[in-house]
Amino acid sequence: MHEDETPGYRLLCDAVARVLPADGSGTRRPPERAAAGAYWEVGRLLNEHLAGRAAYGQRLMARLAADLGLLPRTLYRARKVHERLPAEASAQLGWSLCRLLVTVDDDGARRRLTTRVAAGGWSVRRLQEHLNTAPVGVSAPTLSRPGTYRIVSAVDATGLQVPAVDLGFGIRRPLVLPGKPGKKTRRLLRELEPGDTVECTTDDKGRPAVRRVFGQTESRLYVYTATAMQVAAAATLGLQLDLGFDVIYECRVSLRPPAHKLPRTVLVAAAASTALPIVVRSVRHTGETEYAVDLYRLDDPARPEHFNALWSQVAQQ
Repeated sequence: MHEDETPGYRLLCDAVARVLPADGSGTRRPPERAAAGAYWEVGRLLNEHLAGRAAYGQRLMARLAADLGLLPRTLYRARKVHERLPAEASAQLGWSLCRLLVTVDDDGARRRLTTRVAAGGWSVRRLQEHLNTAPVGVSAPTLSRPGTYRIVSAVDATGLQVPAVDLGFGIRRPLVLPGKPGKKTRRLLRELEPGDTVECTTDDKGRPAVRRVFGQTESRLYVYTATAMQVAAAATLGLQLDLGFDVIYECRVSLRPPAHKLPRTVLVAAAASTALPIVVRSVRHTGETEYAVDLYRLDDPARPEHFNALWSQVAQQ
């Protein structure tokens, strides 16, 4: 019996359903003023249930989200709010503010910022601008090689919900590897469920393969190779990205801090002196459809060049 079929799972499901009751349309979305406290309690329930069972967490989150009609990311955010914000702050602040505050990884910086936000009555827009322009306490982007993806649900040609690969930018592709994967890989592909995270690799015979990735995987997602780059505007680039699974995607993105204010003239010179390909990590702005990126070169994985910082330093000289 799977852990998500035990009485413990059913008790958890019932408890979360009580905290997030469905309305007449079946939606489990509490009012904004009550949402932060409700999601903090959901996070507490999840963290207590998952204590010491990290490998089980991804499957549980996907199953619980499906059973209750929630998005998996809502449950992940609830866990993070419980882990990173005290109950009192969650009760005082709205859910939208809490979602932004928990992106600050440094505990001390997050506590100080939470106090400022509560005392000053900050709006969501003001907090977002603060994080964009003065990202003190926000962890430096973690560099990873391309090839890690989250498994999501998609509707196939027959109208059935099937596992698919989230390539980012709203693009999903069937979970099919090129070539002829080995037996072990084919078995794993059949076992994967929405909420799982995988890394594309090769097996000992050089055949395409995937392997499950556990733990904190967010920093490994949405990392691509850029094969073309043009300057579109100040602090804005047009990129051609290899998303994997034979998908090439062209997009217009902004640069993350500290390069978020680079003038166009400076950016043109910097981009012209940067040889391709480079590694790009994409992040979607909270509540928006626009994307910002960090750019790297991976010649030496132990000491990667972070072009956002490098270009910003050149501009100040």
